[in-house]
Amino acid sequence: MKILISGKGGSGKSTISVLLAKALKSAGHPVLLVDADESNLSLHRLLGAPAPENLMKEMGGREGVREKLPRSKAAPADDRLFAKDLSLDDLPESTLTGIDGIKLLVMGKIEHFGEGCACLIGSLSRTLLSKLQEKDHTYVIIDAEAGIEHFGRRVDAACDLIIGVVDPTHESFSMATRMAQMAATAGVDIRYVLNKVDQRVERIMDAKIDSTRVIARIPSHEAIFTASLEGRPLEIDSPHIRGVLTFLESYQPVTRLNVL
Repeated sequence: MKILISGKGGSGKSTISVLLAKALKSAGHPVLLVDADESNLSLHRLLGAPAPENLMKEMGGREGVREKLPRSKAAPADDRLFAKDLSLDDLPESTLTGIDGIKLLVMGKIEHFGEGCACLIGSLSRTLLSKLQEKDHTYVIIDAEAGIEHFGRRVDAACDLIIGVVDPTHESFSMATRMAQMAATAGVDIRYVLNKVDQRVERIMDAKIDSTRVIARIPSHEAIFTASLEGRPLEIDSPHIRGVLTFLESYQPVTRLNVL
């Protein structure tokens, strides 16, 4: 199952991605964690894994990827980039790292002034996810870039489920509404994790977010905050993330629309 973690900057989506990956692995599930955020440089540190070479660089950089991608949105997926049935074994070994049985794949990063926008990284993510075949009931957790641009790049259409991470800010509430609208257009189910919840904000958050789609409420946690702030591995066993785990283990993905 491919699960895209979405949210505004600072909502905690990278933290939730790592905690969820670790919870799934502890429950005995194979896990691939995909770093699809071209700006965030800390995901591998939160996981406690060495940084792999990013996939776009290993595939020839911007020029190499651009030559092999479809020339327009109307063009069919171009097999010059990936085989139709893609497995992790088909990827360069240098692009995969991990720890404790969790594999990590980094799509690409903005590294230099003036190198251009992140659109190619989004196209690479969409193409790979649309062709990647999960085997042995593998969970693929995709940490998307902050905001909703990944919807514009149609990355979400290659996924089975979107989990929106919502923190206690008005901007996050508004983004949750936009995410729901775009997820419906993409034909992908969306659920929410409320993050940084305490007694002061819980009532307001429950009033702003569709409670039927909330699968977990994660309270503010000093150890998580400090580890994220310092870029240290998240070694916390959060009992609240188990609500997401319980939901996923019984979840049946809806049939996706063909909008790729």
